[in-house]
Amino acid sequence: MIMRVTLTVALLSIGACATVQPVKDPAQFIPKANPQVVHVTYVNRTKMFVAQPRVSGDSLFGTMQGQSHQVAVPLSQVRLIEAVQHSRKRTAWMIAALAVATASGAWALMHSGVGEPCDYSLPEDTYSTGPPCT
Repeated sequence: MIMRVTLTVALLSIGACATVQPVKDPAQFIPKANPQVVHVTYVNRTKMFVAQPRVSGDSLFGTMQGQSHQVAVPLSQVRLIEAVQHSRKRTAWMIAALAVATASGAWALMHSGVGEPCDYSLPEDTYSTGPPCT
């Protein structure tokens, strides 16, 4: 049971800190973050996924995702570039959720006992009024 909960939390937290977001400055972001894939939306609203992107001058270079076809896209023809980036908001929510889950688990463990603990130091005749423990 504990293993399943741990595995579930781990799997959910993998995607919690990152999300696809618009790239503000492709010329700086792409060499620094080195994303494997970027989502490119052209001015005419067509979309393309560019793998192994790199920026040189005023163009975006790479390959079409899943193909070996080379791509050179003038940045003037690009409306939006998106890439997987760290999300501070999601990270904060994940930390808060883990804190609540930890506190809930600790509370549940502390309150998992049933009844009072047995006191075997009492004389046997005091048990006649009821069970000394449950």
